[in-house]
Amino acid sequence: MSSEGVALISRVALVGFLILATAVIRTWAGHDRRRGLYVLFGTLGGIAAGIAMASVISRWIKTDASVILACLGISSGWVVAWLVARRIPRDAN
Repeated sequence: MSSEGVALISRVALVGFLILATAVIRTWAGHDRRRGLYVLFGTLGGIAAGIAMASVISRWIKTDASVILACLGISSGWVVAWLVARRIPRDAN
């Protein structure tokens, strides 16, 4: 298998893992609509920040780092979303 095939398979596996991880994080946040929105915004904001950092860092290291930095951005977005969402009572709408 070529290196492109390995990269493609690893990215597909990573996307599958991120879909499952997002579902788990959303479940931990609770079934409240506002908490879910905070997790959604954390996910989207984190991936946007990760891709923005990747555009700068990829030129510096001369290789594509968008997937790694997007995953780090999503994780940091979840941390920020969790810090905000945990202040909302679970039974609030």
